Amino acid sequence: MEPVPSSHFYPSFFLQFAFGFVPQFYQRKWGRIFTAVGVFTFLRLPYLSGLPMVGSYQLVGLFLGSILGIWMREFILVLLGRNETALPKQSEQILTDWMIRNPTGKSNLPIWYSTYFGFVFFLFLLTVLCLFQYQGLGLVSGLGIQEYLYFPSLSSREAMGLSSKILVPISLAVLYLFSEERSMPTPSKDSLSEQLRFGIFLGLGINLLVMSIQSIVSLEFFSEGTLESVKAGRSTGLLQDSGSASWIIPVLSLMWISKLIHNWRKSKERFSLVLAILSFLFVTWVGLKQGKAFWVVWSITNAIGIIHLTTDLWIVSITKRRILRVVLYLLIPILGFFTLYGLSFLQKDWDLVTLAKRTMDAFPVWRKDPYLALERMDHTRAELLTICMEGIKNNLWLGNGIGSFPLALLDPFRVGTKTSIGMIDFPPNFYLWIVHDLGILGLVIFSFYIGLFLWERGLGKQALLLVLPLFFGVQIQNSDGAFLCFYLVLLGEKGTGFSASFDKLRKTVWFSPLILILSLGLPLNYALFYSQRYWDLGIGSEFRKTQLKEYQTAATLPPRSPNYEYEFHGKVWEWKLSEFGVARSGRIFLETTDRSPVVEILFLNSDRKIIHQELFSETKQGYSWSGECPKGASLIRLKSRYRLEFRLPRAQFDGNNRIQF
Repeated sequence: MEPVPSSHFYPSFFLQFAFGFVPQFYQRKWGRIFTAVGVFTFLRLPYLSGLPMVGSYQLVGLFLGSILGIWMREFILVLLGRNETALPKQSEQILTDWMIRNPTGKSNLPIWYSTYFGFVFFLFLLTVLCLFQYQGLGLVSGLGIQEYLYFPSLSSREAMGLSSKILVPISLAVLYLFSEERSMPTPSKDSLSEQLRFGIFLGLGINLLVMSIQSIVSLEFFSEGTLESVKAGRSTGLLQDSGSASWIIPVLSLMWISKLIHNWRKSKERFSLVLAILSFLFVTWVGLKQGKAFWVVWSITNAIGIIHLTTDLWIVSITKRRILRVVLYLLIPILGFFTLYGLSFLQKDWDLVTLAKRTMDAFPVWRKDPYLALERMDHTRAELLTICMEGIKNNLWLGNGIGSFPLALLDPFRVGTKTSIGMIDFPPNFYLWIVHDLGILGLVIFSFYIGLFLWERGLGKQALLLVLPLFFGVQIQNSDGAFLCFYLVLLGEKGTGFSASFDKLRKTVWFSPLILILSLGLPLNYALFYSQRYWDLGIGSEFRKTQLKEYQTAATLPPRSPNYEYEFHGKVWEWKLSEFGVARSGRIFLETTDRSPVVEILFLNSDRKIIHQELFSETKQGYSWSGECPKGASLIRLKSRYRLEFRLPRAQFDGNNRIQF
């Protein structure tokens, strides 16, 4: 969707694709490990040239390679008769070994009874609604990707690209996990969970190594594409930016330390305990170069973990253990407050000290004016909160569309609070985002799917790892965060498989059809209600024409300094003719290096019927036409046999974006 430089997109895309496809085709185990490692190490591969972040394509190659590798592997194995015939003879050793490495992966359930099926269908409908809103049905191009200005300074492709920034990571992460589970040889999730977890921990280790180098040597080490993270003095590892690192590192580190503690308690092996303690100290040291979210997530989760571990080791009575845990839970915020109070006196340039000073500054006014307290804590988040609440009030039930918040910040015609920051961001936390974008009805549907997954897998405790991080941002907006979130919710770190209560109901005659009806019916109703707004506002370019009250130029890129030229990509363009007589005769010059055997201009009346047509003449710098509009012409249409990329000066259009000669 986004105009991305091909010289930077294709090399990283094919490298990621191969990194996901080849191991998956070779063997399930190594495919999962390589994919999990790639998620946390390849994310900024397109930006290592120093380009700023441009959107949603960071891990498209990796996920597509992994998904296609899974599908092709299973498809070929079935064609070879893996399930019906004996293994090949010894003379065909390579094929025999490949089949042994990849045993039967057939699921016991039809695909439409899978809990993933409804979720994937919901994401598909959100994609279609997004396509209709930003692209739609064009009178010239039909259904597809149109080229026009959504805002005076933003093209339609860039507008949909902002929505795709969150839609693409969600869809690809869910589709990948769905593909993995469908290729499992049994309904058990144990091996899948363990293999993905091994790759995740390996990715964590690589990121901690890079972070230590950034902390000791230079923050510039492998930091290209992290926006303002380096300027803020924060280490990012190979993750998206410091915002991602500040919650991914503590969550993954907690999973790693919990695994070590579990091994120690099970085997009484001291090495695991010593390694857990060293890991805790090392991650805490790395956290000195992290954002405020790191310290909140790391401190609270470790406090809860220590309370659980010590009470399990020292208190036998279950009743006493529970009572003591509740008391200690209540002491956590009190202890945290006094810790921040003490840190506020330090003269250190650490985010933790900054958090402490802001907390002490906001605490006196918290009860009288909560918003002022939030503004003192974080001015940017306070602004985003206000803008988000204004958007929620405008479309409470159905929301504003998936990924619409960044676009709202760029909307010059939006009435309400304007942001003072130059960076385009998402709402301050996940819960506000889902209401802003999907509304209350969308929240109900999303919660239905997530609740269904948690119930099916018995992973309610596992999902608690995400409660705190989701308060500090929309953690599924980037591919690394989306993968980790859906891994914990849809699959689970422990790999417990199906819960007993869900499995019992699944065996009944009525339960699975009921789930299928709800999984399809709820999204269809949402799409039906949401699409009603198109009747009044139009679709695609017509929608923006109503909003902007001017004609579209069909430009891919708006005019920018120093030449102030529109840039057009495609084969067909249509423009409204200026109504002024002096502007209806002259010359049109298409500046381009591309070549096409035929480029013609067609004149149409108000009913879009062709009344005259001529050919452009080819020059060294492009294509040229000069003449006068025939009587009765209201529009002109340019058609090229081959795709062109050409430029026209802004002076070629009047104040209402009508073409003039």
